[in-house]
Formats: sequence, structure tokens, C-alpha cells
Amino acid sequence: MIVARLDLANVRNIESLSLELAAGVNLLIGPNGAGKTAVLEALHLLFRGRSFRGRADTVVRRGENELRVQAVCQHADLGTLRIAHRRERGRGGTARQDGRPARQSEIAALLPLQPLLPDLANLVFGGPGLRRQWLDWGTFHMKHTHLGRLRSYLRALRHRNALLRTRDLTTLAGWTEQVVDHGTAVATARNGYFERVSGMVESCLAQLLPEVAINCSIHQGWPGADFAEALAQQHTRDVRSGTTNSGPHRADVVLQVDGDEAAAVLSRGQGKALASALRLGQAERLLADSASSLFLIDDVGAELDSVHSERFYARLDGMNCQIVAASAQAEVAEVLTAKRRGMMFHVKQGRIVATEQVRRSSPRTREGNVHGSTR
Repeated sequence: MIVARLDLANVRNIESLSLELAAGVNLLIGPNGAGKTAVLEALHLLFRGRSFRGRADTVVRRGENELRVQAVCQHADLGTLRIAHRRERGRGGTARQDGRPARQSEIAALLPLQPLLPDLANLVFGGPGLRRQWLDWGTFHMKHTHLGRLRSYLRALRHRNALLRTRDLTTLAGWTEQVVDHGTAVATARNGYFERVSGMVESCLAQLLPEVAINCSIHQGWPGADFAEALAQQHTRDVRSGTTNSGPHRADVVLQVDGDEAAAVLSRGQGKALASALRLGQAERLLADSASSLFLIDDVGAELDSVHSERFYARLDGMNCQIVAASAQAEVAEVLTAKRRGMMFHVKQGRIVATEQVRRSSPRTREGNVHGSTR
């Protein structure tokens, strides 16, 4: 699926904006603070229901009570879809598809997002929670029931932990059984997805970071094969600490270089290349399963030297996915649109002007199909 048209109102510093997007590359070029990242954030809100820059309430334009994001999408099987996200300040957001209320998970299932943001390297250098998110979103797009099972596990886990904290063990066995049931299903789905995606990630690593031998594996969150047995063995420890010490909530994607943690060995640029391989590999796995991703790229090329950037762009171009990218440097347009048609949007002085990029020819300005107001 691709996003053909995007309409925004009261998103960050954007009062109103309408964009007709290309199926290939869409570049937002302009100075810092012009509203480029706000467009990426709006797409993230639309499909994920949340911001990638803190509380979603802060995305509502100052002085306004609500924001709206609407898109016209073209789906290979479902045809034209109209989806929308509306958020009132202090009251949360609502999603709609073709005019009817929709669950956010329904919208998320339509189009996998691959955010490549300035903090992308945190996927390598940050805590395991970020890598679990990467794992769970890929598993969700492979098996949509995964999200419901994960939520059931986390709900049962909260109940079990509450009993452990209060030392009320009368109903602990029942909640432990639910934790084991849902947790085993979550781990099984994750393991199945990881087996399918690991080959794609390895292929991306061979192109993006061939000078470093990186091993990727999955730690399910408990020792041994049987989750119930692991919980039984650590029962005394759990009661003493007041929490469940093992389970899918402690899972991690383990990244190593010669037996050492990758985060302790790699440079920042190499870490970003590794994180890019995780995102690209995930998108390639989904593409092989007939689900094309939308890449949201902010600060294109940051922290990657010219060699790693060239490898990254070559791999990304070969995937033929839709891209919406933001940069303060117009030179990236020539790199990203070297082989494919795309659109370049200049964001400056409160206006957005679209310039059509025709493959290997000079750009020409398009008038009339884009209008915007940013403050």
C-alpha cells in the first residue's frame, strides 16, 4: 500500500497542509524548525496512533484544541482507502477508515512503518525494550493476532506482579498459569518471525557492514525450554523480589561481535549501519510476504560516512518501497532519486513548494497540487 495524498491540520507548527505523494521517493528539504519532521510525525500518528517525539498531546499546534491527519491510500487488494486520525488535546486520539471508527491496530496492519530517525542507533546501543518493539512489530505484521496475545500476557503479568508485591499468594497459581499460556505463545510467535527475518538481516549486514562479523540471535526471556518450569524454579526469588524475573518481557535480540556485545565494540556510525540493517531486513521480509513498507527517514545520512551511506542507499533503492524523507541538505535528493522518480518538497518561509524529480533530468516545479501553511 502507498500513501497517495496526505492532509494535515494543526500538527506542530503546521496550520494546514495537503501533499500529493509519489509512490517512490518524497523528500522534504528545508531548514530546521520549518515543519519537515512534523510531516513524518503525522504519518507515524496516523498509522501507529502515537508520536515518536514524546506525548502525542504535544503534537497539537499551540493555541489549538485538536489536530487532524487524513490520507488517501492505494491498496493492491482493497483499492482506495481513506484513513484518518483525530486527536483532541487531553482526550486521546481516534482512528477512522473510510468514514467508520476503526481500531488503531487495524490501521497499523494496513501499512508497516520503518522509522529511520536520528535516534536509530539506539536500537543497538539502547536497552532491550527497543529491540523487543522491533521484534514485536515484525511479528505483528506476520501474524496480526500477536498484538492481542502480547497484551493478554502483559495484563496477566501485571496481576501476577501485584500478588507478588502484596505477598497474596492465594490466587497466584491461576495467574501464573495465564502468564505461562500467553507468554509461551508470544515467545513462539517471536521465534518464528525471527527465524524468517534473520536471513534478510544477515544479507543486509553483508552489504552495509561487511567489515564486521555480527551475530544476531534471540533470547526468549527465560532459561531452558519450558517457561512453566522456569517460573517454578524461581518462585522463591519472585516472592522475595515482588516481581516476575523471567518471561517474554525480558526478551532481547542479542547483537554480538566476536562474543562481545555489539554496543561495546561498534562505533556510532557502525551501530547506525547495524540498526539500518535491522530495519531494512525487516522491510525486505515483509516485502517477500507481499507487504510493502513505508520508510520515514529524518536527517537523511546522519552519522553514516560516504561509504556506508552509498551502501545504505543502494540497498534501499533496490527495495522499491515508498519513502518520505526529511533533510536540511538538498544534495540528498540527487542520491535518493538517482534511479527512481520522486517528489521534492521545499519547506521554507511558511510555504511548501513541490518540485518533480524526473529520473536523471533536471527538476521542474509543479504548481497547483500542493498547498501549505506553516508557522
